[in-house]
Amino acid sequence: MKDKDTIPDLPPEFKEIENLREEVPNVRFPVDALPPIMREMVESIAETTGTDTAMAATSMLSAVSYCFTGKYRMQGKPDHSETSAIYSLIIANPSERKSPVVKLIKKPFEDFEVEYNKEHAKEFHKREAEKKMLLNQADKLEKDGSEDTDFIAELRTKAEQIDDAGKRRIAIDDITPECMIQLMGRNKSLLMISDEAGMLGNFAGRYTGNIPNLDLLLKAWSGESFFCDRATKESVYIPNPYLSISLAGQPYLWDAMVSNAVFRNSGLLARFFYCFPISKVGSRRYDTESIEPSVIENYNALIQNLLENKFNSTDMVEKFLKFDEEAQQNYIDYYNGYIEKIQLTEFANCKDWGGKYHGQILRLCCIIHCVKCALGGFPPETESVSVDTLCKAIAIADYYKQQAIYAFNIGSVNNEILKAEKVLEVIKAKQIKECYQSALLKKCRFSIFNDPDDFYKTLQLLEDYGYVALDERVTGNNKPAVYVYTNPKIFK
Repeated sequence: MKDKDTIPDLPPEFKEIENLREEVPNVRFPVDALPPIMREMVESIAETTGTDTAMAATSMLSAVSYCFTGKYRMQGKPDHSETSAIYSLIIANPSERKSPVVKLIKKPFEDFEVEYNKEHAKEFHKREAEKKMLLNQADKLEKDGSEDTDFIAELRTKAEQIDDAGKRRIAIDDITPECMIQLMGRNKSLLMISDEAGMLGNFAGRYTGNIPNLDLLLKAWSGESFFCDRATKESVYIPNPYLSISLAGQPYLWDAMVSNAVFRNSGLLARFFYCFPISKVGSRRYDTESIEPSVIENYNALIQNLLENKFNSTDMVEKFLKFDEEAQQNYIDYYNGYIEKIQLTEFANCKDWGGKYHGQILRLCCIIHCVKCALGGFPPETESVSVDTLCKAIAIADYYKQQAIYAFNIGSVNNEILKAEKVLEVIKAKQIKECYQSALLKKCRFSIFNDPDDFYKTLQLLEDYGYVALDERVTGNNKPAVYVYTNPKIFK
């Protein structure tokens, strides 16, 4: 039997509980892979806000992807193509300046929306009046008992063929699933961009008794047709809905999302690019270089040009972009020689994300190629996607691969860490310096643990990291027991 004086010394140093999680990968976003104007804006935003370039780059990729949804698809092979839509989630602690970064990227989209609606106000009202007139005429004929059902049907058909009246929406923020269905029905594509990712709770059932509503989020990632039938509301059919998402939030939001069975098992989390930007808190300066007016003007002009091309086009059929011969073979070789081989190794904890990795590369190819063509002044469909574009897309995708592996790895141990944190809170609050394991369990079990074995595993984790030391004893009744010694550093 051991006593207090004979057990091994407690470690003089131990990891903070936050560091039980894996270290954020110290990888830099490949800014040089972005097209020139995007790159300059990303670097300028990072400089003036004192943030990692990955934060601005991630938000910008999602925002710019909206400009091409419904217009272009990137083809990997005849029976596999991807839209440009990017879903992204930035995870960073408070004070990491997520809001100013997102605001700078979002502004030209909001400005375009306001100006577009001003310029087309008369057109909106005219369509609304025409639709209302046709419906009123049909209603009057039915009320008067007209037997000309063909003409009544013709009036209602014409009314249905007129786009729903209403101002165009581009950027949406805090929104419910029901409202997004209505806006998507009128606009066909939307950009969800916000510095608060908490809105996803609306889709998890925040206002509907925990009944999730993820259908449109899932389908709008690839433009899959969406039907919504409700007993008390008119049915909604959207042939090809498209959504781009750029959200930012604090670590607890990712903890909640990855532990949510609906989010995890639906495949929603597998659709996102994740960004855990390198923190610069503690080394930032106030007297940083402001963004050059020309950089902002160039970025705003690029977005203006891309949105004008999106909305002024009369061709509603998506155009397919294709690799040139060299790029096509390189993409095939990269998939066969690398991507498929890491599905069961590097993607072991995120197989669903890994299964979409090759498609994400195609989406990045679509964005980079389309922006390149816009800067060159020619339509994207007139030129094949080159090896250079493919290499840049792979460089960016590799960054997000490392981020995703980290995200899902910390997610897989998240519950263990949370339980360890709770046990330490009890130990600190009650100033427990030593006690029997069974006594500590009684203090914790009702609020944390229902299964004693689960509690024992948590104590083992705390011992591994030096928070406690465990000593096997024999009690006065000759029964084995475990005695717990708390590292005194905890109370400092």
